Amino acid sequence: MADSGKNVTVAVGRIFLNLGNPRHEEFATEAEAIEYLCNHEQIHALARDIARHGLSPLDRFALVPIEGQSRKSSASTNYYSAEGNRRLCALKLLNDPDLAPANLRSSFQKLAKEWTPITQVAGVAFDSMDAVKLWIDRIHSGLQGGIGRKDWNAEQKQRASGGNKNKAAQVLLDYAEEQKFITPTERKGKLTTVQRFVGNDVFREILGLDQNNPDEVGRTRPKAEFDILVKRFIRDLVGKKAVNSRMNKKEIIEYARPLNSVGGVTTTRIEPEALWVDGGAAKGKKSRKRHPTKPTKAKHVTYEHEIFDALKAWGNEKLQSLYYSICSVELEHHTPLVCIGAWAFFETLTACTGRPANVSFEAFLNKNKLQSYGLGGNTQSQRSAVHRILEYGNTTKHHAVSATFNGDQLNNDMVTLKDVILKCIEEAVATTP
Repeated sequence: MADSGKNVTVAVGRIFLNLGNPRHEEFATEAEAIEYLCNHEQIHALARDIARHGLSPLDRFALVPIEGQSRKSSASTNYYSAEGNRRLCALKLLNDPDLAPANLRSSFQKLAKEWTPITQVAGVAFDSMDAVKLWIDRIHSGLQGGIGRKDWNAEQKQRASGGNKNKAAQVLLDYAEEQKFITPTERKGKLTTVQRFVGNDVFREILGLDQNNPDEVGRTRPKAEFDILVKRFIRDLVGKKAVNSRMNKKEIIEYARPLNSVGGVTTTRIEPEALWVDGGAAKGKKSRKRHPTKPTKAKHVTYEHEIFDALKAWGNEKLQSLYYSICSVELEHHTPLVCIGAWAFFETLTACTGRPANVSFEAFLNKNKLQSYGLGGNTQSQRSAVHRILEYGNTTKHHAVSATFNGDQLNNDMVTLKDVILKCIEEAVATTP
């Protein structure tokens, strides 16, 4: 029977990199090994992850005593790392950034500032490299007919992560297969491509795919029209010419926009209905009554007195008028109009705040700019809202057919950006002669 080793807890300072690790040629010094691993094995990214989350409790270090010592000796035994060289390297550089190559030293110093040093690690001690080789092969030599580790494929990764972003792509493929638009064989290897398309706001809006409810993916088109578009998309996906994994954002939008003109598809939109219910595609209204009644949709963009008072005190009549109109026009039947109004509002507001004419307001309200406003928390939600207002506004303004009809999302974005708007007004007032 193979040697199963001995569980040990060892000080990081007593573990040394394996200079003959299969990841690289044999080095004479640990400094050479560290430089190679940093330059070729993504040690900085690993160190950043360890600094944030710690070491994985599922992975232990495989340790071999340095020649002349025994794994059965006292706690003073020094070891080589037979398995875990990358993790060990990351730990050493977090604990002592001066060991890092010169070009990465400052980066490791920044990580170390928020780092609670790990001084001891769990490991399994073996008598020799030969004793541990069997287990290292199981980890790093592939499937080996089933005895080695088997990586998850894309769909298995999605099922494990359960993330809402990827969930929509998984559910859309499940729906298409249930509707006989795609066979199990045809859908193999297609998940990542579908994720790329579903992750695009314009494509989702035109398809009528709704994922605002984290508990279920829905559609905002009548089922018959939704099915026409899904069937068309799946046909192009399987054909690999019109839809493929190499398409970038611009190409996805160019593919999506003409779908509005496909025969049998109208501009009709409905309240979001579940795409998939209790393991099957939703077929009737009764089968969809699985959740409590959804809240009433926003009738208007939420009017914020603080914003209007700030605009009035500033005296900018154009922005006062735009804001009044945005909040007064009914959303349900006039979403495209309100969408363009919101675009014009941000275009004007950021111009008054110092945005150059050749810079979009999304680029102007970048991460650093938003952080400088000192609003606290993560700026991602604000940046996403700014992106949608720009993207939806441009699509609605310039395309002959495509437009934005999601009033609830537009209202939510305006509410999300309340504090950003107030800060922009404050900055504009301060810089106005």
